[in-house]
Amino acid sequence: METISRSERKISSIQKALLTGFLICVFSLISYGQQDQEVDSLLNLARDEIGKLNFRSAGNYLKEAENADSLNPEVLYLNCELKLFLGSDEFLGYMDKLYDSGAEEYYHVMKLKHALFIGLAEADYLLEEYLSFYPDNGEIRFIDWLAELDKGNYEKSGINASEISAATIFTFAPYFALYYSAWDRDYKDALAYLDTIEHMIGRDFWESKYRETLKVLSETELADLNEGVAELPFAWCGAGLGFYMIDENGDSLKIEMDTGTGYNLMTVHDKSLGEKISGIDVLIVEDGISYNYMDAPADLHYKKSNFSVPAYENFIFGYFDSQFSKADGCTSPFVFKDRAMHIDPIREKVYLFDQENLEKYIHDNKDSIELVPYVVRNGWVFIPCTINGTEVLMQIETGSRDVNFNKLSLGALGLESYAGSIEWRGQDYPTDKVDCILEIGRIKYEVDGGLVTDRAFANWYYGLAAAGDIGPLFMQQFAFTIDPFNQQIIFEVPD
Repeated sequence: METISRSERKISSIQKALLTGFLICVFSLISYGQQDQEVDSLLNLARDEIGKLNFRSAGNYLKEAENADSLNPEVLYLNCELKLFLGSDEFLGYMDKLYDSGAEEYYHVMKLKHALFIGLAEADYLLEEYLSFYPDNGEIRFIDWLAELDKGNYEKSGINASEISAATIFTFAPYFALYYSAWDRDYKDALAYLDTIEHMIGRDFWESKYRETLKVLSETELADLNEGVAELPFAWCGAGLGFYMIDENGDSLKIEMDTGTGYNLMTVHDKSLGEKISGIDVLIVEDGISYNYMDAPADLHYKKSNFSVPAYENFIFGYFDSQFSKADGCTSPFVFKDRAMHIDPIREKVYLFDQENLEKYIHDNKDSIELVPYVVRNGWVFIPCTINGTEVLMQIETGSRDVNFNKLSLGALGLESYAGSIEWRGQDYPTDKVDCILEIGRIKYEVDGGLVTDRAFANWYYGLAAAGDIGPLFMQQFAFTIDPFNQQIIFEVPD
């Protein structure tokens, strides 16, 4: 029998240990490879769901990917994209993780998108800088495209939409942006872009309910029978500002001017009054409208009417059954086409100016007015403001309260919130608040207890938004004019 020496046995044990270590490494590599494949597969599924507007499914896939590899830069990046798109303050936590991961390009993309999302003027500088750093990055090119559309380059943006759509994970977003811009320009274009979005995502979605509305509006020619200046009776609507409209039979409506009303439309929140106003019903949209004070959506009826004050024929408005107490209804200032709306709460006057008379008003009051340019998106108005030395866009929201900020804007504006409460329907609800000075040109306004909300202001699905909104308590301090000809708000500044 052959005898195995002690040294031979030692070599054999070393070989076994090496083999075992090798096999462990091989199995580990296979396991890590399988994990990488699993994460890649989940990320692809998440991107696909994002592109189809299925955000809940996308979030579930990202959660699985994060559980498998919580430090994966692309997992962190896609979570940043989705959380910002939804206006969630979880975005800020993911941004910190993305920064720590060292994924510089991803981080810069999201820094730019955040600046644009909350309306920081800094976004222009960041965009120019990052375009030079990453000229082939599709998301940065998308932001550049959005910025051009925001400046009014609607036709050019439409030509480039397909190329931009292919470059961003939000493939539908360029067509969404064009769809909302078209509401301000051409209803037939809006229908065409709605078709495109539905084809891309393979189904109807929340904007599909406006298809028949767009058809009615595109087939209706509004006739303006007013002279150069039309005066409307002024009306207080709670803290809000409004006026009375009178139909051809002498029946009146008390209407709040609400710059938070999109789609350039007017709605009457009392079904019986809507039925009483002269005209013909042209459309019913089942469950077509809902407000936060309503228990459930209501059917929205559209009527074509003639009014004597202001004098319009073929005026389209919606009406439905609700419990709106401030007025009979509310309207976008842009429902009156090619007219500047002037509201003076100090003298209790309301006028609709044509362009000639508006220019005369500007000339006659040039020493006492502040001209503030605005951006308009789907009938919503945004103006540049300065807070703690930082310029940012804020939405003018005359149907709101005072001044509100979203959580994603606080850090960028140097604001610190504190605990407070707000009364709603006779009850107090806890909320965060902030104090600051809001500057608009030479106007300075003290915000005492401005609200902090989770709301993603403006058209978040559009890609462009704002830091918050400015409500009627601010607006009632001034006579102001919403000037669509020069795209500006004109404030009369008291001495």
